[in-house]
Amino acid sequence: MRVLVLARHAKAEAHMGALGDHERTLALRGRTDAKELGAALVAAGFEPDVAYVSDAVRTSQTWGLASTAWEVPVVHLRRELYATTVATLVGLLAGTEPGATNVIVVGHEPTISGAALFLAGPGSSREAVHRVSGGLPTGMAAVLEFDGEWPELAARSARLMGVVGRTE
Repeated sequence: MRVLVLARHAKAEAHMGALGDHERTLALRGRTDAKELGAALVAAGFEPDVAYVSDAVRTSQTWGLASTAWEVPVVHLRRELYATTVATLVGLLAGTEPGATNVIVVGHEPTISGAALFLAGPGSSREAVHRVSGGLPTGMAAVLEFDGEWPELAARSARLMGVVGRTE
């Protein structure tokens, strides 16, 4: 069985000055939330083999703070995750190293929740589907299980098991 975690970056600072959206940094609350996200994933027994992280500042910072408990052998900082589609994200995941069993993506809305709903099939938690259907709040992650190989990831091929992250 493979585990896929789709995480939304933590709370970012508002747009200010000449900095563009890509350069927005985490707010103080976001820094705390990113640490809580990592702690929640550790408590759930998740340890990633591969991480795909948007190269936006806030997602890189979220990853840096959330991942302190792990030594992840493969981390891909990817520009295309900044403004992507569900299809592109699923295509990226399809190319994941065959030996990887636990993968995390740190990205943006609406793609993260859209991908979780696209992949959620039979056996998914109704509560988790309901929570994700309104979009994932910042600093939260959808946890999915998948029985196939990464290239077989497709619509309704995984089970959305839950949502973890910061305490509400």
